Amino acid sequence: MGSSTLVLPLTDLRIPLFLPFEYAVSSAHEPPPDPQHYDSHRRMFLGPMPEKVISQTEATLKKQRPRPGLFRSNSRGGEDADDISEIIKQNAFSFFIREGGRPEDWGEDEERNVVEEMFKRWRSSEWANIWRHRRETKTASVATRQTNNWVGGSFEIGRFLGVNILQDSDAIRDMASMAGSSARRMPLSSARVSADWPRTSTSMSFGRETFLSASTSLHPGNGHSDTEGSAGPGDSHYASSSTSLLRPTQERINGGPKAHTEFALPGPALAEVPPAQVQSDDIVASGRKGKGRLVHYADQAMEDDEETAPPSEVLERTGHESLQDTSAGAAAKATLGSPSSANLDWGEVIMRDRMLVRTCYSKSDNISPRFDEQQHRTTQHLLDNDLAEYLVAWRKDRIELYTDHNIPGKEWYIGHKHLAFVIPLTSPRTQLSLYSFVDLAFCITCEPTKIVREGSKKRFFLRRARDGTNIFIFKQKSRSRAFDWLWLLWRQLGGELPSTIDVRNPRVATKVKIDIPPGDADRLSRVFSRENVIALCMNALASVPDWKRLIEREMQEGKTLELAWRQESYLDWVWLDDDVDGYERRWAVLCGLALKQSSRPPTLEIRLADHSPTYIHLKNGSRLHEPPAIEGYVERIRPNSQMRQNLYLATHDGNLFVMTPNHAYPPSPPGLAPNIGDVEAFAESLRKSEVNRGAKQIMHAIGVNDLRTVLLIRRASHPAPEAMHKEASKSQDSDIWASIWAQSEERTPADEADEGGEEGLKKAEDKVHLKMRRSFELLLTTGHVVRFETHSCRVASEWIERLRALVLYWKQRHRTDAKEEMDLAQSRRPRLTPLTRVVQDEEFPPDPPPDMGAPMPALGSLYSWCVIEGCKSIVKGGKLFVRKGLFGQYKLVQLFLTAGHLTQFRIKPKSSLHQTMHRTASLADAYVCSGYLAAMTLPKGQYRADVNADPRRYQDGLETNDPEEEMLFMIWYHPQALKLDNSAQVEPQTSSKKLKAIPPLSGKRKLLVCRTRSRLERDAWCWALNCEIEKLVRAQKEREAKLREAGSLVPS
Repeated sequence: MGSSTLVLPLTDLRIPLFLPFEYAVSSAHEPPPDPQHYDSHRRMFLGPMPEKVISQTEATLKKQRPRPGLFRSNSRGGEDADDISEIIKQNAFSFFIREGGRPEDWGEDEERNVVEEMFKRWRSSEWANIWRHRRETKTASVATRQTNNWVGGSFEIGRFLGVNILQDSDAIRDMASMAGSSARRMPLSSARVSADWPRTSTSMSFGRETFLSASTSLHPGNGHSDTEGSAGPGDSHYASSSTSLLRPTQERINGGPKAHTEFALPGPALAEVPPAQVQSDDIVASGRKGKGRLVHYADQAMEDDEETAPPSEVLERTGHESLQDTSAGAAAKATLGSPSSANLDWGEVIMRDRMLVRTCYSKSDNISPRFDEQQHRTTQHLLDNDLAEYLVAWRKDRIELYTDHNIPGKEWYIGHKHLAFVIPLTSPRTQLSLYSFVDLAFCITCEPTKIVREGSKKRFFLRRARDGTNIFIFKQKSRSRAFDWLWLLWRQLGGELPSTIDVRNPRVATKVKIDIPPGDADRLSRVFSRENVIALCMNALASVPDWKRLIEREMQEGKTLELAWRQESYLDWVWLDDDVDGYERRWAVLCGLALKQSSRPPTLEIRLADHSPTYIHLKNGSRLHEPPAIEGYVERIRPNSQMRQNLYLATHDGNLFVMTPNHAYPPSPPGLAPNIGDVEAFAESLRKSEVNRGAKQIMHAIGVNDLRTVLLIRRASHPAPEAMHKEASKSQDSDIWASIWAQSEERTPADEADEGGEEGLKKAEDKVHLKMRRSFELLLTTGHVVRFETHSCRVASEWIERLRALVLYWKQRHRTDAKEEMDLAQSRRPRLTPLTRVVQDEEFPPDPPPDMGAPMPALGSLYSWCVIEGCKSIVKGGKLFVRKGLFGQYKLVQLFLTAGHLTQFRIKPKSSLHQTMHRTASLADAYVCSGYLAAMTLPKGQYRADVNADPRRYQDGLETNDPEEEMLFMIWYHPQALKLDNSAQVEPQTSSKKLKAIPPLSGKRKLLVCRTRSRLERDAWCWALNCEIEKLVRAQKEREAKLREAGSLVPS
């Protein structure tokens, strides 16, 4: 087709910017979301629970909330049944929906049946009888109650009255709304896309609506549908697509300007369009051949009766009067434009923060304006200083960098910190660029400047040399705050918005081009809000033929579309609409335009937000779902000394953690839960509590073992445990290996007759044989045998069967993850080891060059939204080489990121258990640096930039030849005591006394040097660490505010 572009005649098409939602009819045969997709991350407690643990948990909950439990009552006799029935009745509808009921079938009869059924389940449950017995014996004194007894049996955490209330609440509500009505909520538009070929109309909702957040006051009549009127010849074949450019807030509904939309689809997609409609266009189509498509959205100038408000009025309109004298208030007044120097006094601080800064100097004046890692690596004769923490303050037309005084007490005497450097923002030589997208470090180059304070005759000099260039590399610990700095500085230095912004969907090889409309900043921010851009793209992409098959089907299963800035194989999701102080970031989407000042500018994409997968596909095409995680009390029996050690085992993400009973953090048994009021609120609270409880277990574990190192799980067959085994490792592809893990454990009548504990042991004739039947063994790939004894034979069988299922799943899951990682690595560079073909007679073309714009679906799981939303206790885990400090030897470590802390376990080749290193680093006040910026911190001789990287192949098949600095990252942190309260809240809660303990700029920090196997692993670790640091910054707003405001500046 050449350079010509096919344009559809849509001259009468207009889309209102301020419209409410309408209810669009969806297909009646549309299936509801799969409940199995949401019923993930389940946990099972195996075996009974100690009496003293229940008593302690009951006393703790009684102090926190002295009301009866959700499924218990402190009443007696018949009042107990009345209270239980009343609690069930209040939540009967939630139980009904979770059991698969339809809202339209709900009525008085159904409510009565549900209450009766749920009450019957509770009365017949094991734990109901236990609580009834404990209530009857409540008059017994604590001294007469035996604290060494074991109570209850196995139970699923979060399952009450036969219903798992930990299922995703959004999924339940979606199923309820889809089952109860054939209409779904979607944006409204008057646009009609005309074409000369038949197409199917698609309607879909965006985002996840809930009963609590969805508006209920909007009706179909509120929409302004423009589905009538002439659309040109052949209107019987026309299809309609609806969109909404703005969320339906009252402010936006009141009215506003309109925009013109036209769709331009080049290439074979419009093969049936008459030739008369083909004309030349300047729009560049997608680079992918054959299937490249382009959807062009253009805004026309609006006709307004009122005159456009001046910029000063717009700035005043969005400022926070309560923050006028603070840096946050000055930044808020900036909105989408640059801070106006005319409206600011010289001494007013626009922004101030603590940052890690590396200062460099070059005698050359020809430093590239896009100074990044690549330029830094190749620029010669640079004088580099070490990374140091500075107080960075932006005051009107310059940036000031402060440090602590070398002389103690000098700051108190003169009243301000030491002004070390000044960066002029009005100089034409001052340039801003993105240094590293992984760290979101930015660079400012400027001419050497004298430090002169207006109105003062005293002068301080930055450098004696007046020629050359100063280079400053800034690293902010909060990624969103770094985006704010980049955006505002870019606008201040003259950065102008482009005429259009492209939003790419790599899955369907389609790009949506959105023209940036003229007008005030307030209108611009509303048009380019995150939710509005997603809604606009969804409507535009609905006309793409592959949309329904590739995207909409995934959304029907519960996935959502989100925006992300992508640079090659690195994703940065757009997920924060507010700044660190809780105020709206009106540039949350547009701030990525400032990243274009880079040699490899990132692109904006709309992608499916994936969570960690809960199933894998086997070779035979079947699905293998993730089994429930397990935990419980056991005894470990040493092979040589026969010593017994009471332990608590818990599995998390394919790892078996070992805790002492004092730091087990077991779950609350069924029926012992605070009375929150309704099931939905209780489910959300329980979900967060379970994540925090798992984090406690990991941080207090004494050891860990990867389930992939388990070769065999068997019932003990000898009275005395063996130290080593001679079982040969079998291939994971063999039928023998699969059959071993798939088989169930044989249970004998004697196993069922075992009462468990000391009571059952006293009744046994052969006590040694009974203890052996209560034990199971783990045969490890290192040759060790680890034996555990449980409470009874039934519990031992349950441990064996569930552990086998977990080992089977996580072995296969690791192979799938390794294959995805290898595919991602090969997409960045050619294959290191050529493929060996079975038939070598034919000639095959060489492998195509790497396509950095390829869809790369595996990026969704590598940058999972579980990290952002905190779905699991382990945010990130894996094996790394870690060194404490800049000197010493690297150690192979199993590293886990959980609840804002890093926990390390030492891996030794022949150990049966990876012991804890008792090093838990808090990420509060921590900085993460990677790449060349981190490599320059290494002592002289440890890093050489001119050495070529050797190709490497690992045991799982991963091949890499990444340079050394691309596998390196460092963590600077302050040592802080680990404090976990009893309410399962892991986030650091700082008291008013602790808020005063602000670390000085010159305070010493601990350093962790980490090396990964590839650049992909390093990028994923840096992203997860930055997300956790971002959460900590926002969880400690008061402390972060004091940290930023600590220290006085040079008076104006």
